[in-house]
Amino acid sequence: MLVPIETLIDGVVRTLTDVVAPDVTTRTARGQLYAAIDVLRNLRDRVEPKAALAGEEAASAEAALAGAARALRRAGAVREATRLDGAAAAAPSGPPAERAAALRAAIAVALETIDGVEGALGESARAAIAAHLAAQAMRDVAVRKPSLLAEISRG
Repeated sequence: MLVPIETLIDGVVRTLTDVVAPDVTTRTARGQLYAAIDVLRNLRDRVEPKAALAGEEAASAEAALAGAARALRRAGAVREATRLDGAAAAAPSGPPAERAAALRAAIAVALETIDGVEGALGESARAAIAAHLAAQAMRDVAVRKPSLLAEISRG
C-alpha cells in the first residue's frame, strides 16, 4: 500500500533538516538545501494522489470483496459474507482517494472475517483477497521511479 504523500514529504524534510543540513558546510550549498526544503514544505499540502491509481485500487478491492463474499456464501458462511458486503457497501462513491481508502479498510475487515472461517471453507475467499493484494502491490511498484541508490552510495 502506498504511504501518504504528506508522510513521505514530512520524512524527507525532517531528514534534510536534522541529518543533512548540519553536515553541509558551504553557504551556497546550505542555501540550495534550504530552498529545496522550502519547496517540499510548500508542496506538501498541494499534492493529490492520482485519481486513476485510486480508481484502479478501488475497483480491484471491490471485485475482491465481492468474490470473497460469493466464496463465503458457497461455503455456507452467510453471516461472514454479509459482513463483507456491508463493509464494501459502506465505501463512499467518491472522491477516488476516499473510496480507495474505505475499501482498503474493508479489505482489513475481510481478512479478519475470513480468519474466523475454518480451514478450507475460507480458502476461496482468502484467494480472492490475496489476488487483490498481489495486484495492488504490483500497481504500487509500477509507478515507482528507478532508484538512485548507486548515485547515492557514491556520494
